[in-house]
Amino acid sequence: MQVRCFIKRAAFGVGVLAAWVGSAAAMTFTAHPSKNTETVNAILGSGPIEADDGFRLQTYISKMPKKPTTELYLDSSGGLIRPAMDVGRIVNESKIRTLVLGDAKVRCSSACTLIFMAGRDLATDKPYRVKGSANNVGWHNFYPSRLDETKKYKVADMLRTEANAQKTIMDKAKYFREVDADLELISLSLKQETIYNMSNQEALRFGIHVFDATSNELVRSEPVVERLRAARKN
Repeated sequence: MQVRCFIKRAAFGVGVLAAWVGSAAAMTFTAHPSKNTETVNAILGSGPIEADDGFRLQTYISKMPKKPTTELYLDSSGGLIRPAMDVGRIVNESKIRTLVLGDAKVRCSSACTLIFMAGRDLATDKPYRVKGSANNVGWHNFYPSRLDETKKYKVADMLRTEANAQKTIMDKAKYFREVDADLELISLSLKQETIYNMSNQEALRFGIHVFDATSNELVRSEPVVERLRAARKN
């Protein structure tokens, strides 16, 4: 029912669906200015997500020295859904940790969250995503592209947009299963008309570790997730 309601709302707008209106710029991948160590390759991924960003990440990774751990620090307001999933699959398959961490301006919103949720640890082969307690990770429904006000839209246009919306939701669900992300996050994003920045408590619930900026402590999500799973069984 929730998916059908969303599809109807998307069809009303009629357009090619994307997480964010595309930009001429693209995500850049550079060495993080302060997080590289002898054992950690730290990458900073910043800017809007565009086509071929997956290729750009692969190219960057291929030139890195071999180290036990690779981390991708994200700072992006979003971009295109499918390129974000392309980047996320590379991150997940390469077992790269993802982090949204730094000063309060550092954030990961919209399509960036697809990359963020793909984080994985090489040593344990388990999901590994870290949200800074002072940083925003923001979710929203995906938007139709800008409408051509000179065009008269027909029922066929509405049906096409409805089909595109359904396919996008199904593709996101498949992707979330691939990267071991909670499918409930898709439901959460579908409810939002504007950016919804998840709380630190919610982050732990969805398998995201939180770095507490006050205590400089990493609060791991596993105890919270395990407690909730046990409660559901009772």
